[in-house]
Amino acid sequence: MSRAKNPASKKWLLSGTSAMLAAMFILSGCNSNSNGNASSSPSGSPVASQASSEASQAASPEAAGSETKDFVKLSWYMPKPIDNMKDQDAVEAEANKIIKEKLNAELHLNLIDNAGWEDKMKLISAAGEPYDIVFSTFSSNRISDNVQKGALMPLDELLEKYGQNILAKVDPRAWKAVTYKGKIMAIPAQTPYTPGSAHVFKKDMVEKYGFDYKSVKNVKDLEPFLAEIKKNEPDMIPLLATANGTASGVSLLDYTTVTPGISYGEQDGKIVKILDVPQNKENYRTLNDFYKKGYIAKDAAIKTDYLAEAKSGKYAVMRDSGGYTEDGSKSTATYGFPTVETLYGYPTISTNSMTAAASAISATSKNPERAMMLLNLIWGDKYLLNTLAYGVEGKNYTVKSGTAQDDNPTIEATSGSEQTWAIWHNWLGPLWDQWDSNWNSTAALEAMRKNNDNGKASGILGFIFDPEPVKNEIAQVSAIQKESNPILTTGSMPDFEKYYTDLQKRLDEAGMDKILAEAQKQFDAWKADNS
Repeated sequence: MSRAKNPASKKWLLSGTSAMLAAMFILSGCNSNSNGNASSSPSGSPVASQASSEASQAASPEAAGSETKDFVKLSWYMPKPIDNMKDQDAVEAEANKIIKEKLNAELHLNLIDNAGWEDKMKLISAAGEPYDIVFSTFSSNRISDNVQKGALMPLDELLEKYGQNILAKVDPRAWKAVTYKGKIMAIPAQTPYTPGSAHVFKKDMVEKYGFDYKSVKNVKDLEPFLAEIKKNEPDMIPLLATANGTASGVSLLDYTTVTPGISYGEQDGKIVKILDVPQNKENYRTLNDFYKKGYIAKDAAIKTDYLAEAKSGKYAVMRDSGGYTEDGSKSTATYGFPTVETLYGYPTISTNSMTAAASAISATSKNPERAMMLLNLIWGDKYLLNTLAYGVEGKNYTVKSGTAQDDNPTIEATSGSEQTWAIWHNWLGPLWDQWDSNWNSTAALEAMRKNNDNGKASGILGFIFDPEPVKNEIAQVSAIQKESNPILTTGSMPDFEKYYTDLQKRLDEAGMDKILAEAQKQFDAWKADNS
């Protein structure tokens, strides 16, 4: 839409499920502000950078005075990062030692199964249920949808009063992506804005069959290896695809999502229906061919936990674990077995990639000030952040060098079947404060930051589509997409041409053309305002 002149604009789109996966995996085993110490407030006024300890003291009950006099309980909703979450009581107890001391508050995490996450949050919003903080992104529990429903609280004043750590560390460019009609509605996480997409291979299978994995440039190039696995490895599935995650090489890196089903072509500057792009159709046709040849599991479309499937070790080829590492170390650490990787490419930095993870405060929160204080504390206290992320020392991770009270120790988190706790750092906010670990080394984090600084910005960076004028059409289209996406991402349709053509027709009848016209109208107005 044509953006109002908002405070964030004085300074300073990934397909939905794939982006969600990227947001998850980046944290486990996962133009530009080049000055890492520079900071800006949403209102555009400079904020002095403070040491973490000083900022944490400012959030303590003694410093906050009467604002933290009364003890409160805070709730935070997010989807389960992993299914096997068994240590919540222990992690919360350790975290709450700090939260009670600093804020006179207690945190409880409401971790929702992925399959029911979206529906659960819709029910909570519809019922007006009180809660405090929620995980929200451009694609999961969507920020724009929540803003439209009035489910989120504007954060400008809260940030100015209680969010100094946040203001000092959020990339100034990212405030544009969470500002609606002049109001900041969420806190964008530190996250790779242009994570490399890669094909990942089980190292033992590559070595066994002498496959030149580095020669793979697109999804079709995988076939010789997939055929070899299908022929000779009866206990292995050649290619991993699930209802909410498909193979690398399928997504179109030179198209940026405007709203699900509508994208912006970075090469020609046109707003299009993504299913009408010939290469998109060809990529899905390839998946269907692979499915019919038995390279993809027959029940792939009903599998919803991509990470759990990848960790099982029964697939020969997977997608990246939220970023590319030349030596395969990231996927090796995430998936729990030796892997090798080859790069597919880098997407542009978009409004969507800047909101691949964000935290928001509910409009129903009874303690929004304390909720902001908690978020600010997490952005300033590395021990609290990493406790919530990694868990409890001796149970969920071991220290390899330094101590957990140091600024940046080196640790090793449990992995595979032994992993019973994980919250990805950018789901909490400050990814760059992650301890050096088998999730991400300090060097890997620095490479991500550098990539953010040097990444190519989308031609529509800062543009946020306003769904209100076509909300009925979007609701109808979304219902069809919810049904069809698992079939597309796994290639599991019996007759590809018929299914694809019928799907395009159904979407058009549901209002996709009207959504396209509205997107074009808003884009033209935004472009005129920003030319």
